[in-house]
Amino acid sequence: MVRKKTFCQRVFVIGTAAVCAYTFRFLILANVSPIINNQNLPLPIVALTSKTLIESLGNSIKQVRPKANEHDKLVSYPWKDDPTCKKFTVQLADRDSLPKWALTSFPGSGVTWTRQMIEGITGIYTGSIHEQDPPPVQLEGVGLDQLGIRDDPFCGCTIIDKDHEATITVDGMVDYFRLLYIEGYSDILPNVYDYRGVLLLRNPMDVVFTYRHWQLAGKVGKAPQEAFRGPQWNKVVKFVAYAWADHAIRWIEQIEKGTVIFYEQLLGRNASTELERLFDAMDFKPRPLDPDRMRCTLDHRDRADHKRLNKSWMPLEEEQRLLFIESIHRVQQSLRRRNWPQLPVHLYDLHGLYNQTIL
Repeated sequence: MVRKKTFCQRVFVIGTAAVCAYTFRFLILANVSPIINNQNLPLPIVALTSKTLIESLGNSIKQVRPKANEHDKLVSYPWKDDPTCKKFTVQLADRDSLPKWALTSFPGSGVTWTRQMIEGITGIYTGSIHEQDPPPVQLEGVGLDQLGIRDDPFCGCTIIDKDHEATITVDGMVDYFRLLYIEGYSDILPNVYDYRGVLLLRNPMDVVFTYRHWQLAGKVGKAPQEAFRGPQWNKVVKFVAYAWADHAIRWIEQIEKGTVIFYEQLLGRNASTELERLFDAMDFKPRPLDPDRMRCTLDHRDRADHKRLNKSWMPLEEEQRLLFIESIHRVQQSLRRRNWPQLPVHLYDLHGLYNQTIL
C-alpha cells in the first residue's frame, strides 16, 4: 500500500509551481536571463518569494478547505440487525475537531479488527494512512470511495488512524530500511502525529503466518502451503522477527502521549479493561464509556469483515522459534523501561510440537 498524500502536500506542490511560474515571469519582464547572464535571484527576492509562498498556501488552505460542518458525516449503523444495538451509529466528527493519533502495528496484528471495536465504542470512524485500504466495517450500499475518511487522511475528523509505518513493505529487510531511512518513515511519529500513538502488539509467532498470507494473497486471501517452508520462508521469518521488535521498540521509546495494547487481551474476558485503558491514554471524552456501546461492541467483535477464514495451524522450527523469543524479550525489556504493561506471553502460542512457555 502507498501512503496517502496530505491535503497540505498537494497544496504545497501546486503553490510551488505557481511561485516558480511567477518568478520566471518576473525575470522575463525585467529582461534578466539567469542562463545568459549567469545571475541568481537576489536574496531580497528569494525572501519575498518564500514569504509569498507561505502566505499563498495559507490563503489557499483557508479558501479550499471545507468548513468544519460542511462535510457529509456518513452516518452508518454497524449493528442494524441487532434489536438491542441497532440504534447506535458511527460517523465522522467535524473537520479539524480531533487531534491526529496513530494506531500502529505490524501487518497481521489485527489492526482492522481493533478499529471495528474503537469505532463501535466511540461512534466515530477511524481512518487509514494507506491507499486502497478499505474501511474496517463493510457497509451495504457504501462503496470504498464513498467514505469521507478516504478524501483526506488529515481531516481531523477520525478518532485514530491506521499506520503500519515502514512495516507496510512486502519486500523484506532492504525495503524496510529504505522506507525508514530514505523515505523518512522513522520520523512519522514526531512529524505527523506530534508523538501521539497507540501501539498494537500481537504474538509475533502468530503474526509471521498472517503476514505471509497478506504478503502473497492480500488482506483475506490464503497463501499456499509451500509458502511456509524453504529458503524464502526462512527469510520472511528472519525479517518479521527483526522488524516486529524494531518497530515496536521505536514506537515505545518515542510515544509521549499514548500506550500499548495487546491483541490477545482484546480476544478474552479482559477486553473491556484493555479498551478502557486505551481510551484513558487518549483522554477520550465523554467518560465513562457508554456501557451499552461497549456491550454491543464486544458482542459483535467476531464479525467476519476482512476476516481470513479456515486458517490452518502450522509449527515453527526450533531455530525460528528462538528468533522470535529473542525479539519478545527485547520488546519486553523496552516496555519495562517505560513502566508500561507487559506482553501477555502466558497467552502466546509458540507453534511447537509440545506445550511450552516463555519465562
